[in-house]
Amino acid sequence: MTKLPAKRDPTEPAMPEATPTWRELAERFRDVMKDFLQEGKELERDLEPKLLPALRRLKGEVEKLIARLEERATKRPR
Repeated sequence: MTKLPAKRDPTEPAMPEATPTWRELAERFRDVMKDFLQEGKELERDLEPKLLPALRRLKGEVEKLIARLEERATKRPR
């Protein structure tokens, strides 16, 4: 009993893709970045109405904390 994998059929090996040129790679990268930025803009438009109220509440909480810290700092004698 053998535990080796079965032999492959002796078919022709697939031809490897030609290595792309730097120009082709740059074009692909530009296309990917354009798509990425477009999707980001669409996502921003979708999320803005939901996030804006939460960000305003967060801003208020941060301002309260800053005020408390400033108050504490002025009470401390140096």
